[in-house]
Amino acid sequence: MSDCVVQEVTLFEEIEEALTLASNSGHQNSVNYEVDRMKKRWNKYHIFTKLMMGDELVSFAGVYDYGNNLVRVIDRIFTFPKFRQRYMTKSIAIPLQPALHYLIPYHTRWALDKGFDCFFSIQEFKKRNSLIRLSNQIPKEFGYRVLPDMYATCDPKDPRCIQSISATTDDIHLPKINIESR
Repeated sequence: MSDCVVQEVTLFEEIEEALTLASNSGHQNSVNYEVDRMKKRWNKYHIFTKLMMGDELVSFAGVYDYGNNLVRVIDRIFTFPKFRQRYMTKSIAIPLQPALHYLIPYHTRWALDKGFDCFFSIQEFKKRNSLIRLSNQIPKEFGYRVLPDMYATCDPKDPRCIQSISATTDDIHLPKINIESR
């Protein structure tokens, strides 16, 4: 692993410039990082973190409150293009995996220490196998497992909100969509 450090962001202004860059990046979810949208969500973050490699910002994400003792780790995760792994080559000896190596462990330890149940998710059913692979690589001590159904993580009428979930609990109070009906 690279020498990276997770830092907690205490003021919205500390992450505002990074959000602007992310929202203008052309990423498929870039609208999620718009400053005005994030300002509206800011008070529901228990913590928000950035991953730094020296003076460079690698990635950012937060622990978002879903109520009833449930939080979403790596909410609104964004990794800057320079640090994304697009394919495997011989030159990648130890790839940087911000979510797996840094943010999920940091967020999950924080949340479990506070007594929260955790989840993270991925949209689109076709990406479910990616979620399974990622979940299998997370240290077993956290207890993540991919749940058998899909869940509405926001508006159930919006197909982008119907997501596969990996969680530290089987008791997720979000609207459930049976996987067989997909």
